[in-house]
Amino acid sequence: MIESKQRKEKSVLGSSRTKAFRLIRTGSALLLFAGSATPFYGQSPEALKTADKKSQLPPQEQSVQRDQAYVRQLLQRGTADAKIESVLQLSSRFASFNPSGDFHAYSLNLIAKEKAALKKQKQTQQAGAASQAPVAAVVSDISSVPASAIALAPSNPVGISSVKSSQESSRDNSTEAVTTSAPENNQAAVSNSSPAAFGGGLFLPAASTPSTGGGAAQNTSVGASSSSKGAAGSGGSSDHHSGSGGSSDGGSNNSNTFNSDQGPGPGPIGPGPGCNLFPAPPSVGAAVPLSYFGPSPSETNPSLVGPVQLLKSGTVDAARGTITLPLYLGHMKGNKKNVWYILTDVDDPNVAAELGLNFSAKLTFASNAARTANLAADGTLVFDKGTVDFSPIRSIVPGPAGAEFPPVSAQPGAVGDADYSPFVQVVNAGGVIYNASIVAFNVDASQINFPDGNVDYTKVHDEVVAIDPINQTVTINLINGFSFGRPVWYISMDTSIPLGAAIEHNTFAPLMAQLHLGGDDSFSSPIERIFISTNGAESCNNPQRQGLSADLADGHRPNNVLGGIPTIALDYSPAWDAQLFEWTKDAIDNGFRGQVREEFQILTFVQDGLITGPGGAPFGSSGFSINCPIAQRLD
Repeated sequence: MIESKQRKEKSVLGSSRTKAFRLIRTGSALLLFAGSATPFYGQSPEALKTADKKSQLPPQEQSVQRDQAYVRQLLQRGTADAKIESVLQLSSRFASFNPSGDFHAYSLNLIAKEKAALKKQKQTQQAGAASQAPVAAVVSDISSVPASAIALAPSNPVGISSVKSSQESSRDNSTEAVTTSAPENNQAAVSNSSPAAFGGGLFLPAASTPSTGGGAAQNTSVGASSSSKGAAGSGGSSDHHSGSGGSSDGGSNNSNTFNSDQGPGPGPIGPGPGCNLFPAPPSVGAAVPLSYFGPSPSETNPSLVGPVQLLKSGTVDAARGTITLPLYLGHMKGNKKNVWYILTDVDDPNVAAELGLNFSAKLTFASNAARTANLAADGTLVFDKGTVDFSPIRSIVPGPAGAEFPPVSAQPGAVGDADYSPFVQVVNAGGVIYNASIVAFNVDASQINFPDGNVDYTKVHDEVVAIDPINQTVTINLINGFSFGRPVWYISMDTSIPLGAAIEHNTFAPLMAQLHLGGDDSFSSPIERIFISTNGAESCNNPQRQGLSADLADGHRPNNVLGGIPTIALDYSPAWDAQLFEWTKDAIDNGFRGQVREEFQILTFVQDGLITGPGGAPFGSSGFSINCPIAQRLD
């Protein structure tokens, strides 16, 4: 049912995945990673490619320069010397060009040199800043909104364990502003939400307001007034800039900036244990190096411990926390407008196996919340209805410090019309239901050609970090989570209410509201549960970090807990019934609040009276759903 070109693309994307996972167990992938994925600050991907082609330096000197750049990057982030040495040893080629040398002395020498260079650079900058003080005073009166963007190197499907050598990946900033495209007509109204909506365990809009100008989303107010922190960061600038939102500092940056930025926000490999769920390699604390260990048990049985890529149609870049998927082009019935979309899940196991998608039996019961399409003679999909306007400006105004959720106001960056849902039933192909989120709409390939990042988010889904319509691929940000105690990566594409879509950096999909919620694994249920803390511990430095207040405080994702996923359970669905929960005051006062990681642990804490619904309401469905396809189990 998919074009032959796209079948070929799938094969190319996934061809080296198995081999890469085997390489890591022999240590070879560490060398591969060091040569291809070591981050460099202050260079664009194009500059890196040019430098690699033109460089005539001997391999030993190139390796030393890579090590120097990596050491400097870690020092800039405040990493301790001992940790720098340990992670550098994973990626350095020192042993290959100096097998009899002392690596400890080599690393200490690099650290000392880079510390001196950074100190000199800081002194130079301070001297320059002092001389420019009169100019800075004038410039400070000019209002501007910076935009940031992810500089993305080509996807590198290295072994999962090698990501330890690139936990501090680089992100280049861009100040390029973009114009807002004309909104699509017939967009759904975006609803206001208030604290009263938490009553009865629900998280529903209290009232509706019409969309602006036929499509742009209204701000979703959740409080009468903002704190000084929130009011300043309302994202009220008229510039809808490109680039990724979010800070990578684990809360050191003011939330006003990252909550008004467009794009996916930080990736899953954050600056501290509370924002990075990647498991340690088995060699930690052992008497032998990683190369002495055999393959992970999951290579024999996917349900056993070890990394398992679940969404096999794409390539996972473990170093950057992204997945590159095939990009499909369909059209709207009648007006022939372009519909750019991805495929992640399907309710037919044979189709899932053929295309490398996630199989979800529960999607069969999602037909009442699915738009329809038919296969054309050329094998492309022609959609009957359902459009998305990507031009609105995403913005969030958090609540006061320590209680950032619920936000004072929220506006999603993409708004579907009343007929939009990511789920599509192909009428003339057996009624099979796919999860086919739209990532761009009513644009030509030339308008969304961003293969190296710097994406225009007025035209493209906010979770996209790069899109290449020429080669028919799209790279999407991955998000940290847990399923039955195991860390996982998933993608977040659509939400049935605007407040959730704004927080999730995804598309408001009104037709998803037709999904039957609250039934979980009962007959005809199309959903699985996702558990979302509202008042968990904050700060990326805190290994117990979790929840929406933490998300709104530092920009990193909330470490949500998913129900069943493939290889763990049979009840997986990409349509997640959001179950918001709140730690009680007594639980917090007694020091019981922590990072929860699996469904029955949470349900037990509810039974024990440690957790309730928001505002002390009964625990249960919060009345909205999120489309979050699972991508990878990390162990």
